[in-house]
Amino acid sequence: MVGEEFAPAIFQLCGETSQEVKRAKDCVTSLIMKEQTSTQIQDPLINRFTQEDSKELQDLQRELTVSIRVDQRRAEPVIYLEGLTRDVFKVEGRIRDMIRRADRKETTRKEAFIISTLVEWQYLDRNNQLVAFDMYTNMTLEQAFQTKMQKVTINIGSHKYEADLVGKVASNGRNDIELKRVDRKDASVSLPNNWDDMKGKIVVQIQLKAGTNEYNDVEKEFRTTGITSNIIQIDRVQNSTLWRNYMIKKEELDQRNKHTNNEKRLWHGTSANKIDQINNQGFNRSFAGSQVGALYGNGSYFAVDPQYSASGYARADGKGHQRMYLARVLVGEFTLGSGGLLTAPARNSGSSADLYDSVTDNMTNPKMFVIFNDVQAYPEYIITFQ
Repeated sequence: MVGEEFAPAIFQLCGETSQEVKRAKDCVTSLIMKEQTSTQIQDPLINRFTQEDSKELQDLQRELTVSIRVDQRRAEPVIYLEGLTRDVFKVEGRIRDMIRRADRKETTRKEAFIISTLVEWQYLDRNNQLVAFDMYTNMTLEQAFQTKMQKVTINIGSHKYEADLVGKVASNGRNDIELKRVDRKDASVSLPNNWDDMKGKIVVQIQLKAGTNEYNDVEKEFRTTGITSNIIQIDRVQNSTLWRNYMIKKEELDQRNKHTNNEKRLWHGTSANKIDQINNQGFNRSFAGSQVGALYGNGSYFAVDPQYSASGYARADGKGHQRMYLARVLVGEFTLGSGGLLTAPARNSGSSADLYDSVTDNMTNPKMFVIFNDVQAYPEYIITFQ
């Protein structure tokens, strides 16, 4: 966010001599300098700020007449503040509160994600189809289940229900909905044959040898639309937890949509400081759409054309190296997206909980897809290029 320009205050000084005017000017300048300060706040959690947080910063700017500038191009993002000392101190305190709030949200998100890799709570919709809860409701149910609570309040669609964790049923006084708890620690989902030995690790990154069939296949995909950049290296991402969750979700979509054409290989440009996070946790929708302005929803964005991701969103590091993922993405049944979407819209099936699997920018000729469930994408390869 670029600092907002404020209308300047204008002083008109008059005096009998130019020396007196100069002394008055110096005095005013000195007073201004004493009352004005600048500072900066550096914290990686600034990258977790949402659109609502950005609006809060803009409101602070107007309310206290403090210049606020956010620089997310650095390895660790920075917020620059400038204005009257008392106002800068107020704004700094408010921003540090926002950072603490973002930290709590990220901690909750990580906890919910971990629980979602182990257990999935589902409910039976009007079409007798099992639908997975979002990961936060899933966490609420599982935490209540583990602490042996008998009942907990949840939302299904836009309605509140009381979930009976013993009888596995949710009720709102008019309707009863069947619940199911699925253990996702399923070893039956095999890992890909081309993966190297994990040696007991959950996540490893393997550099491919140039000239191998696997390397050539990825390079061919990369150059599909005429990219001529020099490839520095191609790495395979091996994350057994993300892979199993992805394959379980794929099986769910294949069954629900009654076809197997739910997966696409798409592109996601990123910066060097996001690689470890994506390799370990997958594509985080809480910030993934920020670079493209979340025009089609607040989810994770993937491009059909590698040139699009390479030119706009694969940020170069200090050496000029750019990075882009070739990802497996479960687009499933999709519809047109729009700004402000937190989930994909409901299908026209009579159930508000029966959602599309993803959204796109153009139904006739899609150039990008947006997903709202973190397990619907797997970061298969990283291409580093220049």
